[in-house]
Amino acid sequence: MNHKKHAALSAHVSRVEGQLAAVRAALGVNDCSKAARTLLAASRSLASLRAACVSEFMSGQVYSNAPVKNKALLADVQSLMKA
Repeated sequence: MNHKKHAALSAHVSRVEGQLAAVRAALGVNDCSKAARTLLAASRSLASLRAACVSEFMSGQVYSNAPVKNKALLADVQSLMKA
């Protein structure tokens, strides 16, 4: 994975972490409505991150016609795709 794509995925993870921290804070002050809205946004963001990770794996491993040497990695990505 190149540095630019790694940085983009890392930034996406940071956004999800921030959203989850906001959910925790909203629950801490008993603002369930805000927590629910933020959790929905975090859920969508996490789904997008999952798709980006699968896409990166596919472009790096499968589309390059290189054999997948790490069968455990392939199994993990397949599980991620099914989630």
